[in-house]
Amino acid sequence: MSLRDIKRRAREDLHNAMRVPAFYYPGGLAGAEPVLCHVRVHTKFGAQLGDLKGTNFNFAETEASVPALLFWVSELDPDNNAVVMISASEGYRINHVHPKDIWTRKAEVSELDAGDLAAYGAPA
Repeated sequence: MSLRDIKRRAREDLHNAMRVPAFYYPGGLAGAEPVLCHVRVHTKFGAQLGDLKGTNFNFAETEASVPALLFWVSELDPDNNAVVMISASEGYRINHVHPKDIWTRKAEVSELDAGDLAAYGAPA
């Protein structure tokens, strides 16, 4: 077994262990038939820089949540503007889909507000 095969198997095991069921709405259309898929939810905190030009005081920096979803492309290859529902209280709109990383594709997302969440169904 090659190193590449070992890496693929490890990534697949990680994805299978951490994935959650989700409904994928192509094009973000609330009336569309959802596609059942599995995603990994990534939430990290990143510094939002707001420093004044030419200074190094760092007084305007804040921390903000940067959510992303990870898709296994053999199951589903996501598109921009699609909606992904994890539960009735957790849903995301895809803003930017990154290039495929062999077996996975990362999508930068924004959280849906309560009004948008009510328009979509979620897996049980």
